[in-house]
Formats: sequence, structure tokens, C-alpha cells
Amino acid sequence: MTSLDQSSRIGFIGSGTLGGSLSVALAERGYAVVASASRTFSSAQGLAGRISGCVAYLTGQEVADLTDVVFITTPDDAIGVVASAITWRPGQGVVHSSGAESLGVFDNAVQHGALAGAFHPLQAFSSVENGVKSIPGTTFGIEGEAEMRTYLEQMARDIGGNPIFLKAEDKVLYHLSGVMIGNLLTALAAVSAQLWDQLGLTRADGVKALAPMMRQVSVNLATSGLPAALAGPYPRGDIGTVLKHLEALTSRAPHVLPLYCELALAGLPFAVEKGTLPADRADEIRNLVEQFRDTKD
Repeated sequence: MTSLDQSSRIGFIGSGTLGGSLSVALAERGYAVVASASRTFSSAQGLAGRISGCVAYLTGQEVADLTDVVFITTPDDAIGVVASAITWRPGQGVVHSSGAESLGVFDNAVQHGALAGAFHPLQAFSSVENGVKSIPGTTFGIEGEAEMRTYLEQMARDIGGNPIFLKAEDKVLYHLSGVMIGNLLTALAAVSAQLWDQLGLTRADGVKALAPMMRQVSVNLATSGLPAALAGPYPRGDIGTVLKHLEALTSRAPHVLPLYCELALAGLPFAVEKGTLPADRADEIRNLVEQFRDTKD
């Protein structure tokens, strides 16, 4: 069995934004990314075209036959199907990049002697270009035994990532936390930006104004941590301002009121923890928010 290291030949099955970002990042750090395949050959060609020495193939089996490690970066529901259709060699690595799936999807490959691993970047990828730039500092959730675990840990470090190790039973909760701050944060930004239509401006104006604020929130979290990074009327105990928010939403954007109320209530304990919001003041705010929420219901 060949030991897995930076010289091991890597292939990607699944050539979308995630596969493209990881493959380019690995190639830039000296990993031998030599083969790609995808649902459409043009997509595989697109990935291969970004990496010197990488060749596009029509099938996943061709990729597996030519490589030491295969990354399956398809949608989650397809990972097991793709892996089960391939004939694996003993000691060959097979890795997925799903945050929610564990290694059970590779049971068939493992029965044939393959080494299974998971390598999930806790990041929001919108394009290959932005994805590659975002990888340094990104946390990678890793599963695997012995050699595969060591190999993926070093891989994460080589591309500037922060490796953590996950148990199978924790994968879904881990992934959910990322979805809440990634996908659902984007949805929250969309709802917030849409309110700018009410100002005689546009949603694009809202995005332009709010994006810098989102960046600073991220900086505050990274540098100050929780609960110190909390800001705004809730940790200050500004009941009058909170009331104005609730009244404005009731009259001008009632569809946003339930979301606002639930987020406000979820954040109150952290505002108390910060030490700037007395418990009795928090109770007043909670009662006020619940009153508006329940009226809406």
C-alpha cells in the first residue's frame, strides 16, 4: 500500500464550485491534481483547464483507475451512488466534502479495501475564484481513520485551513451551524436589504450598505469573541428603540415581524451575558417582543 502524501495523485469527481475551489487550492500548494470527471464532460473540462497537468475524463472509474485519492465533490445525495459504481483498489483513498454525510456512504468502497475520509470546508463558496481566496483560515471538518486522518489533517494545514476532527454523530449539528451562519445569514441579509424598497431605494442599495456592516460584524466576532461582539439596542437596553422597530414592522413590513421577534428573543441571553443588560431590563424587552410576536400570531 502506497503511503498517502502530497505527491499522491488526486482526482475529482464533481467539478462544480466546491470541487473547483478545492482542486485549485490543492494544486497551488503542490498537490498532484491529475484527473477530473463530472456529470457533464464540459464541466470536467472546465476544472481540468484550471490546473496544469489535469485531464478531464468521461467516467468516474477512469479517474479512480489513474489516481491514489479520489475526491467525490458531487451533491450529497449522489456521493454514495457515485462511490458504489466504482471498483476500488486496496489502500486507495476516497474522500467526500459533505458537511452532513458521514463515512457510511463509503461502506462499499471500504469493503474493497479503500480508505475513507471526509474533508468539509466550513465556508460559503459562490465561485471558484472567490472560493480559492476564502480557503486560508477556513475550518475543515475531518473524518477518517489512521493514515487518512493524518493525510487530510496535513492537507488542511497545507492550504491554510484549520483542521478539526468530528464524530459521525456530530456531523449534522456541525453542518447545521454552518448553514445557519452561511446560507441563512445570506437569507437574513436578503430580507434586510429588501426593506430598503420601503425607503424609496432598492434592494441593491441595501446590499451595498449592509455588506460592509456584515464584514465588520465578522471582524468583531473574530477579535472580540462572544458576548463582547454584541452591539445595538438590545445589549444597551434601549427599549424605546426596540418598540420603534416593532411598531415600524407591524405597520410597514408585517411579514418580517416574526423573524425579527424570534431573533431578538434568541439573542437576549447573550446580551445579559455581556453584562450591559440587567436581567430585569431584559425581562421588559422580552415581554414587549413577545407581546408583538403573539399579536402577529
